[in-house]
Amino acid sequence: DDEEMARIAQKPSSRLPVFRFSGPRLNMGHRTLVLGDAAHTVKPYYGLGANTALEDVQVLSDILDDSSADDRNADSQDLVPTVVQSFSDKRAGDAAALVTISRNMDRPGKLFIVNFLLPIILDGIFHKIAPKIFGPNMFGMFQKKGIGFKQIQRKKRLDRTLQVAILGSMAWGAALVVKRVIYILAKATGKSQGVISIVLTSMFLAASAARKLFVKPKPTAA
Repeated sequence: DDEEMARIAQKPSSRLPVFRFSGPRLNMGHRTLVLGDAAHTVKPYYGLGANTALEDVQVLSDILDDSSADDRNADSQDLVPTVVQSFSDKRAGDAAALVTISRNMDRPGKLFIVNFLLPIILDGIFHKIAPKIFGPNMFGMFQKKGIGFKQIQRKKRLDRTLQVAILGSMAWGAALVVKRVIYILAKATGKSQGVISIVLTSMFLAASAARKLFVKPKPTAA
């Protein structure tokens, strides 16, 4: 009724849940498990909450099937501690990695650029150049079958290390080339390397400004 709607409207807005991992284990004693949002809380806009909860159920189902097949003659109640521990051992690492990955995609300010936007751009470039070496971006990795969040996290860390090494090597090589060019020009003109550096920098800035002034953007199709 109207009174109930008015009461609901007066409630303060609720905040989205924070990223939280209940680990380091996912079992309480030998008979109780936590899974889904109780084990790994993530915000809803990445579509990971429900999907990973279903993954937890699937993993638990597979462990139950495997344990029953291994010991058909045992009382089913005796399998519970083994199943509980096996699930915790198998999913705790993925649950922790999931929360870390999700948290990095939701950093505020400049951390968002460093932890999410820039890696997405670098992954797109490097994966296109060398797809057998570099994996797709994080969302592309989520769509791969047979790979857990812990494996995704490990792969992305390796990719990032290689990307930084390559970019660092390229920057170092470019700096050496520029330094060599400045040395040659300074020797040929009789000017100091400092003067040559200022002239080259001024020419680069002037060319960039001229390009912005005189190069018109292509009209977009209606």
